[in-house]
Amino acid sequence: MNQLYKKLAIIGEVGAGKTRLVRSISEISPFETEEKSTVDIGKEMTTVGIDYGRLSLGKDVALGLYGLPGQERFSMLWEMVKQGLWGLLILVKYGETLNHSQLETILDFYDNEKDSLAVVIGVTHCDLAIKEADVDSFITTIEQTVNQAGFIAPVIPVDTRDAESVLMLLQVFDAMNTSFLYDEISVA
Repeated sequence: MNQLYKKLAIIGEVGAGKTRLVRSISEISPFETEEKSTVDIGKEMTTVGIDYGRLSLGKDVALGLYGLPGQERFSMLWEMVKQGLWGLLILVKYGETLNHSQLETILDFYDNEKDSLAVVIGVTHCDLAIKEADVDSFITTIEQTVNQAGFIAPVIPVDTRDAESVLMLLQVFDAMNTSFLYDEISVA
């Protein structure tokens, strides 16, 4: 029996939780490309290639999880994974200000696919907010940037350390892509 294979690209800024997300839901030991950072980025390790994991979505469907660095200098990796995407998950790290240029660069890169590709924006590190209203304001700013780029993409807080939180995002993708049944997801 042949298994149907879907691809989910996970892209975002440094420290947004891409590698952690892949680790949280992959049923296989993920392939990770983290290396020690040579510049101060607020953390010791950073992704320098494609992190890869896999998740079964029922008996006949597998989801490939492709964690991609969000910096434009890695756009050749974005291009490698772009063909045949089932979904694009953009992770944005909560903070006092939104990195508009980085988000706009990612949206510009995927502009030709915006009408045929399910896109979800996941906001990470929301637990660092002092007030819930701060997260709401941050999400509103992201929604404005996404709308100005002509994308229709829900913006949803997510804890990439928590498999259930991540699986909730996949349910949003499933609602946007009705190409498989989602009720048989299992987490290893």
